[in-house]
Amino acid sequence: MKRVSQSATLRERLDHYAEPFVSGRCRLWLGHKRGGYGLLRWQGRHQQAHRLAYIEHVGPIPEGLDALHRCDVRACINHEHLFLGTDADNAADSVAKGRRSKTGPRGERNSFAKLTASKVLAIRDDPRSQPVIAAAYGVAQSTVSRIKRRKTWKHLVNGRS
Repeated sequence: MKRVSQSATLRERLDHYAEPFVSGRCRLWLGHKRGGYGLLRWQGRHQQAHRLAYIEHVGPIPEGLDALHRCDVRACINHEHLFLGTDADNAADSVAKGRRSKTGPRGERNSFAKLTASKVLAIRDDPRSQPVIAAAYGVAQSTVSRIKRRKTWKHLVNGRS
């Protein structure tokens, strides 16, 4: 993508590196990204494009607040999709929309999970001793114990999450 002039205004820079604005639709950032969020060099430093879009179209972001996405699309810079909130507001929004639980992703959605839902259900039904089951699935005996006592993977009810 061709660079925009250093003398360009913030709005010109945002327009250059993003899809055209269409009211109500996500306006995706096409320039450089980190972690899915658009980045733009502005006032001598890299800043998140959605924050700059909020500042340009709505106004300043007070200290302690962030520009949050209603649409949950990190690359979106449509100011209509942005609202101000704290880190706690962002976490609550994520939980309310089902993107995560209060304690983090559950089951297979947790990046540290070694088991799948089907394996957990099989462990629950497995009549063998816990050490034998643990060895068969490559987990600790305490993991098998917590699964059988429904202390972990408790979101699985009757085989469904």
